[in-house]
Amino acid sequence: MKNVYDKINDLDFETDEFKLTDIEREKLYMTAKAYKKNTKKKYIGLAAALLLMAGLTIPPARAEVSKAFTDIKVSMLETIGASPESYKYVTELHKPIEIGDESIVLENLVIEDDKIYSTMLRDPKGRSLEEDVSNTTNIYKVVINGETYKAWGSSGSTGLSDNGKAFVSESMTTFDKTFPELEQAEIDIYLANGTSNEILSIKASSNIVNKDNKVLAENYKLKNGANIRMMKVNPISMTAVIEGLDSNYDFQIKGVDNEGKEVSLDLRTVSDGVATFIYNSTFSDLSLDEIKDGREIEFTLLGAKLNESSGKLTNDNYEIIEEFTLSSK
Repeated sequence: MKNVYDKINDLDFETDEFKLTDIEREKLYMTAKAYKKNTKKKYIGLAAALLLMAGLTIPPARAEVSKAFTDIKVSMLETIGASPESYKYVTELHKPIEIGDESIVLENLVIEDDKIYSTMLRDPKGRSLEEDVSNTTNIYKVVINGETYKAWGSSGSTGLSDNGKAFVSESMTTFDKTFPELEQAEIDIYLANGTSNEILSIKASSNIVNKDNKVLAENYKLKNGANIRMMKVNPISMTAVIEGLDSNYDFQIKGVDNEGKEVSLDLRTVSDGVATFIYNSTFSDLSLDEIKDGREIEFTLLGAKLNESSGKLTNDNYEIIEEFTLSSK
């Protein structure tokens, strides 16, 4: 049997079956990216983006507390490569939930800008990792101080826990607007699975990690006419927001320091011509703390033309678009 990792990028998304605008179809392609794990843990990418419509409403379902996974703990250091300093911003929940056909634990989450990074543990219920690519448990709405934030889409990866008894899913969910900066806010998290949902009321800090930002670039013009609106690193992740890139291409950002250590950022979302790239710890030798220490990094922006029909995202022929050197300040 062919390696499942090699097949993710070949999946045919059949987008013509859905009534999508060109922008929504582009977002589907852009967010449906595979994340491989080069570790002893077996990981596969979530091969379908969760396009969550603004009008989504699901009748509430009373959930019973699951007894599974109460002895398993997973940190964001393990799932997204967060810095040890991330403990100041990550809310540890370990909330067991029965929702739809799934037994899950919402393990932890952190809010940054218009994004929520979250970790979920799920009962395999006899399924293999390869059979789990259709999992649909997700955060579709958040309410903070009475204001509603609707999810636009989500992407991430799923793997096995060290003891092999749980699926571990990490997700980055993007919302329709930026979250407020609040310490220990009252937050309602809306989770959905199929036609079932559950609401978790928690106390968590909202969007305070930015006080630890180190900025590598702000309004930095590239020779090809694009503009790096912001490239920053903090204890949760490294983010690059670039406007003016050709919408007919998929992009990657690679970097290398003077010791030959590499950093990789993947394109995760595209909205209104603005592309957001997120740190990929799996393919990065440089940790977030090393990127923050001010060393010079030579970055390369790579691009590959999107296929015009559904199917494989690109032909994997990524060419150099731009090269530039930056350091955090």
